[in-house]
Amino acid sequence: MLSKHFLRDWQILSPAGRVLVINGFTFNLGFFMLLPYLADHLQHNLGISGWYVGVIIGLRVLSQQGMFLVGGTLGDRLGYKRLILLGCAVRILGFTLLGLGQTVPILMLGAFFSGFAGALFTPSSQAYLASEYPEQKSRDKVFALQSLTSEAGMLLGPLLGLSLLYVDFTLVGVVSAGLFTLLLIIQWRFLPELASQQNTTHTHSRFWNQWGQMLTHKAFIQFVLCSSVYHLLFHQLYIAVPHEIRVVTQDVSIITWVFATSSITGVLMQMPVSRFVEARLGTARGMWLGMTIMGSSYLWLNLSLSWLPALPFILCGFFFSVGSMLVFPLLGAYVPKFCSAKELGSHYGLYSCIGGLYAFTGNISTGWLLSSSQLPHFWVWIGLASVGAVSGTLLFLQVTEHSKKTSIARPQ
Repeated sequence: MLSKHFLRDWQILSPAGRVLVINGFTFNLGFFMLLPYLADHLQHNLGISGWYVGVIIGLRVLSQQGMFLVGGTLGDRLGYKRLILLGCAVRILGFTLLGLGQTVPILMLGAFFSGFAGALFTPSSQAYLASEYPEQKSRDKVFALQSLTSEAGMLLGPLLGLSLLYVDFTLVGVVSAGLFTLLLIIQWRFLPELASQQNTTHTHSRFWNQWGQMLTHKAFIQFVLCSSVYHLLFHQLYIAVPHEIRVVTQDVSIITWVFATSSITGVLMQMPVSRFVEARLGTARGMWLGMTIMGSSYLWLNLSLSWLPALPFILCGFFFSVGSMLVFPLLGAYVPKFCSAKELGSHYGLYSCIGGLYAFTGNISTGWLLSSSQLPHFWVWIGLASVGAVSGTLLFLQVTEHSKKTSIARPQ
């Protein structure tokens, strides 16, 4: 059934759409086969101190999240295909250095390049896909397809990386770099230049004027501030959940089960969930329900089962994935509502940049709260559930109001 629906949706994609959907799978496959094992490699194989490991990992995150706006703006000006290809080339260099590097300076350089690569190709990939499908219903569907393939890459990446890790971490780095090399060749050969950008790459106003207009665009900033809560909730899977697993039990393999549950659920259910949103919920209610379920999934961690300690965490991963399937494609597909086709890259860049700031702030805050001996963890999970519900409600109100205004403004 899954393959039948996937093939049906695949057939309606344009050639460029198919390449970009494949991007989602290959990006995550190459990324997640290396990154989950990087910190352990640095500390135990190379003997690097924990502080330097934190700096290296943090530099990768900072160079990606902090540079999304720059990467998106460059995509608007130089062309989305060029930035996607450049991002792949930089990621190849970064992962090669991480795989082969033995000293802190080389590894820091590899971390910077691998992060900056994401800032180059991610906003341009999203902007190209949105430009390719200007009609909202088609755009929602294709973003859902990309979400599905991304989940598949997130599921298979750690498994492939673990199998290569039995040989050597260097092999993990080389193979992941090889995947991006293959992707670079495929996109260079089969991804066409976006027609709307072929003759307009030098007609933009100064970038700081464009950034100023985005920052003063009240409706867009309100949307970004509400939707970025998604990134705050998502990154708790990497911080709060592993921390709580170590508190409840010493069986760290539960972490693998949580991510596997989330990814498998996404692969099997993304397209049926997206069709349900289209047929029954609509964009505004889909965003509200998705954010609310994502936040409330952490409430399962209040459940304590001595006879099956893994179950609350697996339930958390399952319901989190359901909420993410509802809201994530809708958020990405809605950004073009606030800008012209020529400014998609910079808008996706700012959207991702603020999302990264939310994730960074959320990680620090929950890490500090969970480490406190004075605060019961119950209140942390209540807080995450409340944040999800509030942001979902605000998104529902804003999208409903924005839809009314655009329908009134549209000529009859």
